[in-house]
Amino acid sequence: MIDMGNLPSSGHRAVFLVILLFLPLIVPLANAEEPKKLVTFDYAIADTLAALQRPPIAMAGLAQYRKLNQEHLLPDTLELGLRFQPNFEYLASLEPDAILISPPAHLNLENKLSDIADVIKIRLFGKELNIWQSLEQLTRNLGKLNDQQQQAQTLIDSVDAELSLIATQIERPADPLLIVEIRDDRHVRVYGPGSLEDMTLTQLGLENAWKGHTNDWGFSTLTIPEAFQLEGKIILLRSNYSQDLPDSTLPASGLWQHWLDDTSVSVNRNYWPWGGFPSMLRFAKSLKEALENT
Repeated sequence: MIDMGNLPSSGHRAVFLVILLFLPLIVPLANAEEPKKLVTFDYAIADTLAALQRPPIAMAGLAQYRKLNQEHLLPDTLELGLRFQPNFEYLASLEPDAILISPPAHLNLENKLSDIADVIKIRLFGKELNIWQSLEQLTRNLGKLNDQQQQAQTLIDSVDAELSLIATQIERPADPLLIVEIRDDRHVRVYGPGSLEDMTLTQLGLENAWKGHTNDWGFSTLTIPEAFQLEGKIILLRSNYSQDLPDSTLPASGLWQHWLDDTSVSVNRNYWPWGGFPSMLRFAKSLKEALENT
C-alpha cells in the first residue's frame, strides 16, 4: 500500500495520475475469467480446442485418439473411458462448465450428460453440409465460447494459407484421385462428398474420382466386384485404428492384390477422418508426401 499522508500535494497528484494511468490494465486482470472447463467426446472439437491452446480438461476416447494420431496428444487432458461408455461419476466429479458433442453421435447419452453440465451440440459432417464452412464455424464458435475470437480467426487464416502453399507444391496426377480404405477381405470404403478427404481435395484443387452416393459420414461401402469397376488413381488409406483385419495384411490378401497396382499410392492415415482443421492439414501433408514418393 502507498502511504500518501507524508507526500506534498503535488506528490498526491502525481501518484493519483499514475494510478489512473495503470487502472485500465489492472481492472481487466482482476476481472479476467478463468478458462472454461470443457469436456468433449468429439475428436474434431478436441482438435480445434487444442489448436486454440485451450484443450479439453477431459475427453472420452482419449486413448483411441492418441492411437489414430500416432502421437501422445493432449498430454494434460484426462481420460473418461470409451467414447460411448464414459465414466459418468468421474465426469461429474470434474464439474465441467459444458460438454461438447457432435450429433448424431452421442445423442443417446444427452440426458445423462445434461444432468452433469450444459450440453452443446455442434453438427459438423454430412453430405448436405459444406465441410469447410462447418469447420470454420466450429472454430469461431469455440473461439467465442473461450473469448478467443481473434485467435480463432488467426487459426482459420493460417490453415487457409498453409493449404494454399501445399496446393502450389503438390504433385498433380493426370487421373482423378480415388480415396479408399480396405475394411476387410470383401469390402472397401470410398470417400466422397461430405467427407474431410473430399473437402481437402477441393481445397487443393484436385478432383475426387468418386461421384457416387455417400452416407452422412461422407463415404460409401463397396463390395469387391463394385470396387473393381472404379476408375481413378487409387489413394489407399492405411490406418492402425481399424477394428477389422490387420491393415498391413489387407492389400495382399484375397482379390485385393489384383486390384491394387504399381500406380496406387499408400497414405498413412495419422488423423481422424471426421476431425477438425488440424486433421485436415495432416491428411493434406501426408497426401503431398505420398504423391512425391510415388
